[in-house]
Formats: sequence, C-alpha cells, structure tokens
Amino acid sequence: MSVNSKRRVGFVFALVSAAALVAPAMAGATIGSLASSDSGSLGSLGTGSFGSLGGGSLGSSEEGFTCSALSTDKDPAGWGIPFDDEKKQLAFYSDVDVLDADGSLKLKIVEATPDNRSVSYHSAGSIPLADAVAKEIGFDEKAPTSQAAFQLRLSNATNPNDGGYTTLYWVAAGNDVVDTTAGETHTNIQDGLWISTRDIGGVPRNVPTGLDDIIAANPAATVEHYGMSIGRAAQGDTNVDAVKFNGCTTNFAVVASTGSLGSLGNLFGSLGS
Repeated sequence: MSVNSKRRVGFVFALVSAAALVAPAMAGATIGSLASSDSGSLGSLGTGSFGSLGGGSLGSSEEGFTCSALSTDKDPAGWGIPFDDEKKQLAFYSDVDVLDADGSLKLKIVEATPDNRSVSYHSAGSIPLADAVAKEIGFDEKAPTSQAAFQLRLSNATNPNDGGYTTLYWVAAGNDVVDTTAGETHTNIQDGLWISTRDIGGVPRNVPTGLDDIIAANPAATVEHYGMSIGRAAQGDTNVDAVKFNGCTTNFAVVASTGSLGSLGNLFGSLGS
C-alpha cells in the first residue's frame, strides 16, 4: 500500500471515529459540513465597507493580495465575514494566548442550526491556487483536541454545475499528530490532504486529496478568500493564531482595555474611531 493510500485510510478512519463520538450533533450532516456552510453559492457580499486595512496592513505583497500582519479587536484589518449567509457564524478576539502573549482568534459556536459554525475570512485577491500553495500554509491552535479547519474558497475550478466554485478545507484528522492542548503549530499543511465541498475536476466531494492533484485537474483555479473555522460537530472553544498564507502571517491580538473580546462578525459600516 502506498504512503498516500495509508494516509487516506487513516484520514477516513479518523473522520468516522470523530463522527461516532458526536453523532447526535451531526445528524444529517456530511463530511463537508464539518468545515464549510457551502450553501450553494459563493455568497453575496454584504452592503457597506468590508472594513479598512488599518495599522495592521503591510501593503500588497503581490498583485491582488494584501497582507494583514496584525488583526485586533480595534482594527480587524480585513478579517471578518463578508458573506451574508454566514454573518451569524461569529468568531471573536480573545485574551487567551496560543503561543504568543497578546491574544488570539477564538472560534466558538454561539448560534443554533443552521448557523452553528464559527468562521473568519480574509480576501486572497483571486491569486492562482498554484501560487498560493507554493508558500507555506499553517496556523497555531490551542484546543483540547484539534478541530480548526483552514479554508480556501475557490473560483474557476473545473465545476460547470456551480460556476467553478468550491471550498477546500484542511483538518488535522489524518494529516498531523500535533498535540494542541497547550498550543502548537500546524506547519506546511499545503502538503497534506484537503477536502472539496463540491465535485470538481478530478476530485469528488468529501474525498481527501493532495493539492498538487487538485491543481493538476483545475489549473485555472483561483483563491478568493482564505480563513479559519470550526464546524457543526465541534465541541468547545478553539483558539487560533499566526495564520500563514501566501507569505503572510497574521497575528490576532487584543489591544482594547475595556475587557471586551470583540466580534469579527460584522465589519460593515463604521469600525469606530
């Protein structure tokens, strides 16, 4: 049996085991629902401003992509929920440290079905998927058991039924054995197995697949947004930090002195002075 085959068997076994542990919470859910709402459209952008890139912005690291090196409760720096169908699936700034000492992004489910997810995204500027995976993708996580998903929302995949749209997501199950109890880093996850929420060229939905194979079958695919989430089967809170994508590392931090954790859920309109 090849290494990839062994990894896929392990991946499926881990997902089935996890589903058995949380079966009441997953009734009627698919593997894809663990990470993405994937409601049938790319999602419409809400009204108003998506949020200005304040002091956390380093400017454009390459055409179409802007790196936000710092995202805080006072200046989200482009992180949030730009899709109307996910706006209740909030994420929060937290004073819980993962590996640094200035806070993190807390993924916590606070709404009932169908909004029982917690997500936050940043624009990827429509960069080619092939370019995105040439650089390290990774993040720090603190949770009793790893359950955060790294999401890539794509356009221009070979997917005529849905206009080229799908979401790819990575979860630790079947990919790495990092102990996140006290905080740890998931490194080079672009080399792992990812799941597509739609059938796209060469990749059936819900089948763990390497990104090289996905790119080979979908050479025109572009990344519109990337982000972090926990899905409908998640148990408890998860804190993430140091999110790496396309050569950019975003530090999530709390700088407010009021004690409020703040929410990434609504970036529309004024962010305050």
